[in-house]
Amino acid sequence: MTDAAQLLKESAAVLLDFDGPVTPLMPTPANMHAADAGRQALIAHGVTPPDDIATTSDHLAVIRWTGTYAPSDLADVDNACTAAEIESARTCTPTPGAHALLAALHAVGTPVVIVSNNAAEPIRVYLERHGLTGYVRDVVGRPFMRPDLMKPHPHTVVRALEVAGVAAQDAVLIGDSVSDIEVARAADVRSIGYATTQQRATELREAGADVVIETMSRLVRTGDLN
Repeated sequence: MTDAAQLLKESAAVLLDFDGPVTPLMPTPANMHAADAGRQALIAHGVTPPDDIATTSDHLAVIRWTGTYAPSDLADVDNACTAAEIESARTCTPTPGAHALLAALHAVGTPVVIVSNNAAEPIRVYLERHGLTGYVRDVVGRPFMRPDLMKPHPHTVVRALEVAGVAAQDAVLIGDSVSDIEVARAADVRSIGYATTQQRATELREAGADVVIETMSRLVRTGDLN
């Protein structure tokens, strides 16, 4: 069985998902607030979304739906959701072990690139708020008005590899969703799944994660990534 810490040591770069592995950016009720913001932008344009979109707490689903069925309104919806993400980034709490991992990777010279379906701006707000900007080479967030390029599309991961300056086989992606594991496999990047429930752990393993961890603290427990 692959060991997560060993996989990190073997990797020349880390691609790190944000919402979950670094911080729960959109916990309840922030998730519904963001989805409502996107829906209000649609309603302002006279668009009534279907029941599943009208009730979802997933603002990314609202953005995806808009991109397909109301593309002329996408800019306002994307901006409204980004504003909600920024609001949450100013108050959300760190995932235990995440900041220590960033510091440890920085100490050994391993570049970290954030790869997220959230917009880049709220991620940068969070990093600056916690003094972490210097630990991250760059942020590759949701492409504005291009929800079709969000994970599991490989666009953001390919871009992150370019930023890190490494080949796919020399990187590892850490993420907490099935789409993270799917995009890692599509891009030929190894993956570490982060799961806080047994159900999610099973889903990540079935999606093809190289290893699944239950806490981010596990990745720096040895205190040595050399």
